[in-house]
Amino acid sequence: MRNLVILSLAIIMSFGTAFASSNSASEKSKVASTIGEIMKNAESLIDKEIVFIGMVQHVCAHSGRRAILLDETGKLSLRVEAKGEINGFNRELSGMDIRVKGILKERRLTSEFIDNWEAKVKAKQDAEEGGKHCASEMTNISQMRNWMKENGKEFYSIYYVDGLSYEIVD
Repeated sequence: MRNLVILSLAIIMSFGTAFASSNSASEKSKVASTIGEIMKNAESLIDKEIVFIGMVQHVCAHSGRRAILLDETGKLSLRVEAKGEINGFNRELSGMDIRVKGILKERRLTSEFIDNWEAKVKAKQDAEEGGKHCASEMTNISQMRNWMKENGKEFYSIYYVDGLSYEIVD
Protein backbone atom coordinates (compact mmCIF):
# COMPACT_ATOMS: atom_id res chain seq x y z
CA MET A 1 0.00 0.00 0.00
CA ARG A 2 2.78 2.42 0.97
CA ASN A 3 4.56 1.67 -2.32
CA LEU A 4 1.34 2.46 -4.21
CA VAL A 5 1.06 5.87 -2.49
CA ILE A 6 4.70 6.67 -3.26
CA LEU A 7 4.25 5.56 -6.88
CA SER A 8 1.10 7.69 -7.20
CA LEU A 9 2.90 10.75 -5.80
CA ALA A 10 5.81 10.22 -8.16
CA ILE A 11 3.46 10.05 -11.16
CA ILE A 12 1.58 13.18 -10.06
CA MET A 13 4.83 15.08 -9.52
CA SER A 14 6.20 14.07 -12.93
CA PHE A 15 3.02 15.26 -14.66
CA GLY A 16 3.19 18.55 -12.76
CA THR A 17 6.83 19.06 -13.69
CA ALA A 18 6.20 18.21 -17.34
CA PHE A 19 3.21 20.57 -17.45
CA ALA A 20 5.19 23.44 -15.84
CA SER A 21 8.14 22.99 -18.18
CA SER A 22 5.92 22.86 -21.26
CA ASN A 23 4.29 26.14 -20.16
CA SER A 24 7.62 27.93 -19.73
CA ALA A 25 8.87 26.50 -23.05
CA SER A 26 5.78 27.74 -24.85
CA GLU A 27 6.20 31.17 -23.24
CA LYS A 28 9.80 31.34 -24.50
CA SER A 29 8.91 30.07 -27.97
CA LYS A 30 6.06 32.53 -28.50
CA VAL A 31 6.18 33.53 -32.12
CA ALA A 32 7.27 37.11 -32.49
CA SER A 33 5.44 39.36 -34.91
CA THR A 34 7.18 41.75 -37.21
CA ILE A 35 6.77 45.50 -36.82
CA GLY A 36 5.01 45.47 -40.20
CA GLU A 37 2.43 42.94 -38.97
CA ILE A 38 1.84 44.96 -35.82
CA MET A 39 1.35 48.20 -37.74
CA LYS A 40 -0.98 46.49 -40.22
CA ASN A 41 -3.19 45.21 -37.37
CA ALA A 42 -2.53 48.00 -34.85
CA GLU A 43 -6.15 49.08 -34.33
CA SER A 44 -7.11 45.61 -33.13
CA LEU A 45 -3.98 45.21 -30.97
CA ILE A 46 -4.30 48.37 -28.84
CA ASP A 47 -3.92 47.60 -25.12
CA LYS A 48 -2.99 43.98 -25.90
CA GLU A 49 0.26 42.16 -25.20
CA ILE A 50 2.47 41.77 -28.25
CA VAL A 51 5.86 40.19 -28.90
CA PHE A 52 8.03 41.44 -31.75
CA ILE A 53 11.60 41.62 -32.96
CA GLY A 54 13.27 44.77 -34.20
CA MET A 55 16.69 46.31 -34.63
CA VAL A 56 17.52 49.05 -32.15
CA GLN A 57 18.06 52.19 -34.20
CA HIS A 58 18.18 54.70 -31.36
CA VAL A 59 18.29 54.77 -27.58
CA CYS A 60 17.34 57.99 -25.82
CA ALA A 61 20.66 59.46 -24.70
CA HIS A 62 19.14 61.53 -21.90
CA SER A 63 17.30 58.87 -19.92
CA GLY A 64 17.65 55.57 -21.75
CA ARG A 65 13.91 55.07 -21.12
CA ARG A 66 13.04 54.96 -24.85
CA ALA A 67 14.28 52.98 -27.80
CA ILE A 68 13.29 53.17 -31.46
CA LEU A 69 13.23 49.80 -33.22
CA LEU A 70 13.26 49.31 -36.99
CA ASP A 71 11.74 46.49 -38.99
CA GLU A 72 13.79 44.31 -41.33
CA THR A 73 13.26 46.76 -44.23
CA GLY A 74 14.40 49.78 -42.21
CA LYS A 75 11.25 51.65 -43.31
CA LEU A 76 8.95 51.08 -40.32
CA SER A 77 9.76 51.96 -36.74
CA LEU A 78 8.15 51.46 -33.36
CA ARG A 79 9.00 53.31 -30.15
CA VAL A 80 9.38 51.25 -26.98
CA GLU A 81 9.00 52.88 -23.56
CA ALA A 82 10.82 51.25 -20.63
CA LYS A 83 8.16 49.86 -18.29
CA GLY A 84 7.62 46.59 -16.42
CA GLU A 85 10.93 44.76 -15.92
CA ILE A 86 12.79 47.23 -18.16
CA ASN A 87 14.68 49.83 -16.14
CA GLY A 88 16.15 51.36 -19.27
CA PHE A 89 17.91 50.63 -22.54
CA ASN A 90 21.70 50.72 -22.86
CA ARG A 91 23.19 52.62 -25.78
CA GLU A 92 25.22 49.51 -26.57
CA LEU A 93 21.99 47.95 -27.87
CA SER A 94 22.14 50.20 -30.96
CA GLY A 95 22.34 48.03 -34.06
CA MET A 96 21.26 44.86 -32.23
CA ASP A 97 18.09 42.86 -32.75
CA ILE A 98 15.96 42.49 -29.63
CA ARG A 99 12.73 40.62 -28.89
CA VAL A 100 10.32 42.84 -26.97
CA LYS A 101 7.24 41.86 -25.00
CA GLY A 102 4.93 44.76 -24.25
CA ILE A 103 1.53 46.40 -24.53
CA LEU A 104 0.68 48.28 -27.73
CA LYS A 105 -0.56 51.82 -27.06
CA GLU A 106 -1.97 54.57 -29.23
CA ARG A 107 -1.72 58.33 -29.10
CA ARG A 108 -4.20 60.16 -31.31
CA LEU A 109 -3.28 63.52 -32.78
CA THR A 110 -6.53 65.36 -33.47
CA SER A 111 -7.08 67.71 -36.41
CA GLU A 112 -7.10 70.59 -33.91
CA PHE A 113 -3.73 69.51 -32.49
CA ILE A 114 -2.25 69.26 -36.00
CA ASP A 115 -3.67 72.70 -36.94
CA ASN A 116 -2.03 74.26 -33.86
CA TRP A 117 1.24 72.47 -34.55
CA GLU A 118 1.21 73.71 -38.16
CA ALA A 119 0.60 77.32 -37.04
CA LYS A 120 3.60 77.11 -34.65
CA VAL A 121 5.82 75.61 -37.36
CA LYS A 122 4.80 78.31 -39.86
CA ALA A 123 5.55 81.05 -37.30
CA LYS A 124 8.94 79.48 -36.59
CA GLN A 125 9.58 79.08 -40.31
CA ASP A 126 8.86 82.77 -40.92
CA ALA A 127 11.14 83.78 -38.04
CA GLU A 128 13.99 81.57 -39.30
CA GLU A 129 13.41 82.47 -42.93
CA GLY A 130 12.64 78.85 -43.78
CA GLY A 131 14.77 76.10 -42.32
CA LYS A 132 15.30 72.45 -43.19
CA HIS A 133 13.89 71.46 -39.80
CA CYS A 134 10.66 73.37 -40.43
CA ALA A 135 10.38 71.94 -43.94
CA SER A 136 10.57 68.36 -42.62
CA GLU A 137 7.95 69.14 -39.97
CA MET A 138 5.66 70.60 -42.65
CA THR A 139 6.19 67.43 -44.73
CA ASN A 140 5.22 65.30 -41.71
CA ILE A 141 2.10 67.42 -41.15
CA SER A 142 1.16 67.10 -44.81
CA GLN A 143 1.63 63.33 -44.72
CA MET A 144 -0.53 63.09 -41.59
CA ARG A 145 -3.31 65.12 -43.23
CA ASN A 146 -3.12 62.96 -46.38
CA TRP A 147 -3.35 59.78 -44.30
CA MET A 148 -6.34 61.14 -42.38
CA LYS A 149 -8.11 62.06 -45.63
CA GLU A 150 -7.36 58.71 -47.30
CA ASN A 151 -8.57 56.80 -44.25
CA GLY A 152 -11.56 58.99 -43.41
CA LYS A 153 -10.27 59.74 -39.91
CA GLU A 154 -10.38 62.91 -37.81
CA PHE A 155 -7.15 61.93 -36.07
CA TYR A 156 -3.69 60.57 -36.79
CA SER A 157 -2.58 57.57 -34.73
CA ILE A 158 0.88 57.21 -33.32
CA TYR A 159 1.52 53.70 -32.00
CA TYR A 160 4.11 52.83 -29.39
CA VAL A 161 4.81 50.01 -26.94
CA ASP A 162 4.95 50.03 -23.16
CA GLY A 163 7.77 47.49 -22.99
CA LEU A 164 7.52 44.87 -20.26
CA SER A 165 10.69 42.90 -21.04
CA TYR A 166 13.23 42.34 -23.79
CA GLU A 167 16.04 40.02 -24.72
CA ILE A 168 18.85 40.24 -27.25
CA VAL A 169 18.31 37.99 -30.27
CA ASP A 170 21.34 36.10 -31.57
